[in-house]
Amino acid sequence: MTGPAPSFQLAGRAERLLVTANGAVLIALMAAMALLVIANVLARYVFNHSFVWAEELSRYMMIWGGFLGSGLVLRIGAHLAVDVFQDLLPKRAAQAMRIAVVAVMTATLLAMLWLGTDYVRFAWDQETPVLNWNFGLVYLAIPIGALLMLVHLALVASAYVREREFRRDGSLSPEEALL
Repeated sequence: MTGPAPSFQLAGRAERLLVTANGAVLIALMAAMALLVIANVLARYVFNHSFVWAEELSRYMMIWGGFLGSGLVLRIGAHLAVDVFQDLLPKRAAQAMRIAVVAVMTATLLAMLWLGTDYVRFAWDQETPVLNWNFGLVYLAIPIGALLMLVHLALVASAYVREREFRRDGSLSPEEALL
């Protein structure tokens, strides 16, 4: 008996790398945002001086955090869902319903990718009010987040359709994601 084929090992490593990189960027982004907000509050109340750009930057960081984190939440099955109907169905009908759910999610994410890319192009020549950054870079979170969710969906779809299972990597459970 031999182990998994080399292509499966490579795919597994690539998936772990994606999840690790996605999580690391998200953690760094959220930590930087928290520090920025705390520093701004302290500066305002202790030194009577506020960083005028802090609110705008933290808002954009929150947008990016939401879109970058949505794929990680998807892979563990922690997004809001109504799944009581499939509990009432026989196994084959429940699997058919899950196929339909994956198809609708795929279509929605492809639309987000397409329309998000259009929105980035539309906003590319506009500047943010305080930082004077390119607004297209802010809205780039939409297509990148949709693409990441598509990749995470592709990685979990088979197990979800077959057995209603999601990934369990030990670092986060759906229950912890809800807190």
